[in-house]
Amino acid sequence: MHRTYRQLFFALLSIISLAITCNKCRQTKARQEWSPQLETQMRDVFYQQSASFTTDESAKNEYADCCLSKIKELFPKGFSNIESQMNDSVKIVIMKMGTECAQSFKNHINIWQPEAIQQLKLQIYSYAETKLLPENVKKEYVDCIAFKVMTKFPNGFEGNNKDTLKNAIQKDRKDCLKLIVNKFQKLKQRRLKDTN
Repeated sequence: MHRTYRQLFFALLSIISLAITCNKCRQTKARQEWSPQLETQMRDVFYQQSASFTTDESAKNEYADCCLSKIKELFPKGFSNIESQMNDSVKIVIMKMGTECAQSFKNHINIWQPEAIQQLKLQIYSYAETKLLPENVKKEYVDCIAFKVMTKFPNGFEGNNKDTLKNAIQKDRKDCLKLIVNKFQKLKQRRLKDTN
């Protein structure tokens, strides 16, 4: 995901998190002034939202703490008059807050979301050698390459040289083919021994 889109996404995430928390406060008739309960509730919402972007616990905690402190600065008396306080300039400040706090994800973001992995695997299925493999082997081959690529490029392909990417993926293709051929040769030899 491009850095600009990621920052916009975090900004929108912050506004959504704030709206969810405020809605929960109204539903439970909890006091909307800052209290340990409201702080915990707000922090939990930010923490849960961060889980969809990273598995790193320290990054999740850093993001949640950052958002909570900035929200408390923005609304020092709590959420008693949230409707009157939520004008466009406040929404912009909240979006900026989300972007600033998202910096904690800079090195920990999980770029390999399910959709990205699926796209990578579809590309691997289109390779000529994948099409020639027996059906029961294709998935194993695709999974092998995908795993190697995600391991070598944990932050995605952005910022990498095209030749470096091409050479790395080409090597992964050869390595995975060798693994599969060796596996099936061993299975074949084992079957021959068992029949003799």
